[in-house]
Order: sequence, then structure tokens, then C-alpha cells
Amino acid sequence: MSAPIPNLARAIRTVLTADADRAAARVGFVRRRRKISGAAFIQTLVFGWIEDPRAPVDALAARCPVPGVTPQAFHKRFTPAATEFVREVLLRAVGQLVAAQPIAVPLLQRFAGVYVEDSTVVALPDTLRDTFPGCGGNTPSAGLAAIKAHVRWELTTGRITGMAFQPGRQPDGRFNATDDPLPAGALRLADLGYFDFGVLTRLSAAGVFWISRLPPNAVAAVGDERPSEVWRLLRQWSGDLLDLRVTAGNETRIGCRLLAFRCPPGVAARRREQSAERQRKKGRVVSERVRVLCEWTVFATNLPADRFTPEQVWVLYRLRWQVELLLKLWRSHGGVGQSHGRLGHRVLCEVYAKLLAVVVRHWLLLTGGGPLARMNPVRAAREARRFALAGADALPCARRLRRVLRSLRDTLALLRPRHRRRKRPSALELLFEPQTPS
Repeated sequence: MSAPIPNLARAIRTVLTADADRAAARVGFVRRRRKISGAAFIQTLVFGWIEDPRAPVDALAARCPVPGVTPQAFHKRFTPAATEFVREVLLRAVGQLVAAQPIAVPLLQRFAGVYVEDSTVVALPDTLRDTFPGCGGNTPSAGLAAIKAHVRWELTTGRITGMAFQPGRQPDGRFNATDDPLPAGALRLADLGYFDFGVLTRLSAAGVFWISRLPPNAVAAVGDERPSEVWRLLRQWSGDLLDLRVTAGNETRIGCRLLAFRCPPGVAARRREQSAERQRKKGRVVSERVRVLCEWTVFATNLPADRFTPEQVWVLYRLRWQVELLLKLWRSHGGVGQSHGRLGHRVLCEVYAKLLAVVVRHWLLLTGGGPLARMNPVRAAREARRFALAGADALPCARRLRRVLRSLRDTLALLRPRHRRRKRPSALELLFEPQTPS
């Protein structure tokens, strides 16, 4: 089911008008009455980059709702204050309660929301290396500065519930300490970069469910046995499925469920080849631990065995891939990470503005339903781009904006869902037709 049109129209108008003007005054982007107000600046960036994510600033100036604005005047507005201003509006947008009505899926209805987390890294000009140090690159001058954007997304409603920023060099796992608490009964999915036994312990204590891949060097103890590395346990296991209650970790220990699925021979062989190639480039040989782990897909979870089968845990974790697809869509069809600028504050301002644009575009797509509606995301994004100018023109009038949103909703309803993959069904397909993983 789609997002309620009145709520969506209200959120768009609030963020891009009143919130924008208040934020502009608060950070000093607008100190006196100017031709280009905070709202006009934000609306130009958002709707302009929704329509054409690769448009240069010169082209955006022609779309400004204020007549007579020259490209030079618009360029001058990209100041350090503008960067802080756009960032604040972006965070206020993420705080809006814009969500689609959840589709009834029995497996997901057992949770108080399914939250997936991931991050994307955007390179910045070297002048920002002290504020946002990067991870480096192939040359001494490459990758000196980068910003990492963390995103939390609730899958059943499609609502983006959190976004935060840190230097590109900082590991994902360190972001966990600042996470907003999840509701009890929710399910949290994140990739291996976010793995932290302390975080998982706190989630379990708060009544939050989680599923995570395990690091290659993870240790676990079965019953009263001495802890040993998980790969040694798998090396001795003769079956194709392992499902045990263990105590995992060294310094921080947590009781959890250890699940391991033996991979098909072709998958295991491909993993071994990829590992051998990586080690060859480093002048090393593949260790026995890596060879064993190439044959298994290993999870840790606090989902109880009497309520969730191993196959259901597998399907649930595969949903984590949806946030990677979302971020890929933001980069490839939202222009995040692409800039014509060279000045540090100019590029950073564009990063925040394009993230705001993809958030608003994401709201528009919720008129066609949440992630479980299984729309083709690329085609849906193209339809949202077509409605960008109509939305900008209709913004001053709530009634006209609701009319535009209803028109977009009707257009998205005509999009055919993705074709079903017969040999390897997607995670969304398996939600409705659960089956044993292959």
C-alpha cells in the first residue's frame, strides 16, 4: 500500500519551505532579506537534481523559483554556511514520518519493524582531509578526503529512519555507539563491517532481534566446551547444515545461535578462486581457515530456534541486500558522489543536497508502495524524475501538490513488477514463497 498523499504533501512542503527558511536563518545562510531565500535555494537544488542528477549549477540557476537569478549569483551561494544549512535540512527531512502502509507478510509481521543499515562513501576534495580524512588510494594524493553516510531503512514501510555522517576512514563498527535505539521486537540487519559483540549484546538486552555474518576469526563454545575458532568446528562437521546454541566471543561473550549452510560445490570453488587471487596479489597463500570458510555461509543470531527455522533466518538476512540496492540506486540514478565542483565546501554542499534530493525522490516513490511492492526501482526512479518540475510548480499550493502526487501514484501503479527469477528467486520472492536455500 502506498504512502498517504496528504501526509506526503505536508512533509514535502514543510521541509522545503518553513523548515528550510528557519534553518537558513539559524546557521546564517540568510542574514537579511535576500533575493534567494533558504527555501528557494533548497527547492532549486532538490527538484533540479531530481530531474537531472548530473546537472551543473549553471543549469540549476535557470530552475530557481526566483526570477532573474544569474548563474554567477547562484554559484556565490555555495558557501560553508550553505553546507551546514543543507545538512540541517537533510537531517530534518530524515526525521519526517513518511512511510508507506506495510504489506502483510507473515514472516515480517513477527517483528516490530525490519531495520537494515549500510553506508556509502563519497570522495571529497583534498582540502577537506583534516575534517573528513579518507582511506587513501593507489597514489599518495588519492583518497585523502571522503565522507561516509550511514543510512538506516525500515523495510516494511520504506521509511528512512536515520542518517549520519563520519569521516570516510572511520570503520563502520564505530558508528554503532551512536545509533538511535531500535524498538523492542524489531529485527536489525547489517553487514559484517558493523559487527561488534558489544553492540549485539546491548541489542539483545533491549529485546531487539539481530542476524549477522561472523568474522573469519570468530570463536565460539558449545555448552561447557572450551572456546575454539568457528572454522575448526565447521571443518569437523559432516552435514550440510549446522544449527547450534553457542557462546560466542572472547572479551565480550554473548549467547546466540550459530547457523552455517554448506555452499554448493560451484559456489565454494568460486570463493576459493577469488580468495587465491586476492592472496596472490599480496604474495601470500590461502590459509586452511579461509579454505574451510569458503565452503560455508555462517550466521549468528538471537532468533529462537523454536520460532524461526534455518531457512527463514537465511531469507531474512538476504533482505539486507535491499539497502545496498537502495544506495546503488542513489549513486547511479541520484548523482550522489558526482560533482562538477572542485572547492571543498562546494562539493560537500552538493553531497548533502543530492542526498536530500534522493530522500525526497524516495518519498515520491512511496506513493507506489514500499520496498515489498516489488516495483522496478530504476523505472520508478525515472517516473519520479518526470514529475520533478510538476512538483516544483505545485509546491506553493497544497491542493495542486496533492494532485501531482496522485498522478504519480497512478503512473507507478501501471509499472509491472519485476519478472520472477525461476532458478534463483530473490529475497523478496522468497518472503512470499519460502524455500530452502540453494
